[in-house]
Amino acid sequence: MRTRRAFTLVELLVVIGIIALLIAVLLPSLIKSRKQAQSVACMSNMRQIGLALVMFQGEHQGYLPKAWYNSRPFTKPVASDIDVNLESGSGGNDWGYRYPMLGFDYVLVKYIKGNREVFRCPSDIDGPIRGDVFDSLANQPDDPKSDNIPASYRLNMSNYPNKAWDAIRTSQLSKRSAQAIEILEGTKGQTIGFAPWHHVATWETGSNGRVSPNFKGNVAWDRHPNGSNYVFADGHVEHLKFEDTWNPIGPQMYTAAGPPPTNSFGYRQQTMWRLMYQYQPGTNSPAPDAP
Repeated sequence: MRTRRAFTLVELLVVIGIIALLIAVLLPSLIKSRKQAQSVACMSNMRQIGLALVMFQGEHQGYLPKAWYNSRPFTKPVASDIDVNLESGSGGNDWGYRYPMLGFDYVLVKYIKGNREVFRCPSDIDGPIRGDVFDSLANQPDDPKSDNIPASYRLNMSNYPNKAWDAIRTSQLSKRSAQAIEILEGTKGQTIGFAPWHHVATWETGSNGRVSPNFKGNVAWDRHPNGSNYVFADGHVEHLKFEDTWNPIGPQMYTAAGPPPTNSFGYRQQTMWRLMYQYQPGTNSPAPDAP
């Protein structure tokens, strides 16, 4: 009779070592492949949002949605910014949305067949939700949970002259809507109770003239490999490195009349974050690109 030869302890340890080595070699590639797949899925989401953006403009005289206050293209706050129950409409052209369901995500989701999950990036592990702060309010215009939308994406308000109040048309972006970032990968706003601002990323620069740490905290610039996804005002989507979005693409801007300001929020060139400027140099007259 022949005896069966068993593995020795040394052989077993060698096999285990080889398996561990293969795992160590393959795991980074698997993680990278997974992140790339999540980035592609995120870009697919944002393409749907970009299409919804174009459809919204088609039904609203070419206006882009605002971060909030989407009851009409122009609004006039008569109390505090927070107490929009006292909002007074101006400029006519009622869009039909009512408090508290006024966010850009709520007005766009109707064009995506109500699929709120489109607003969730697969790489957004925090998974915050917007709109749930209003669930206990009475007399809402829709199901209280209909505006409970994942907060993976935010709206860039840099081109909006009066922040939350006034909308703009893409034609006002120097006819360069394909260069204007409109929706970006971002995080939930700093203050959940301050409704307009937890839908937005405002334009800020630091002392180096590029970007302040506060702004970088608003943008999920490192959620995907080698950059982030951006929806532009014309509806198309690009994957870009965060630093490249700050490359100058137009003339100097002035955020106040008079000589070029020297503070960190003043004299800057146009970038993908901001194409509009409010004053002509040395005057009190609005610049040609301003609404």
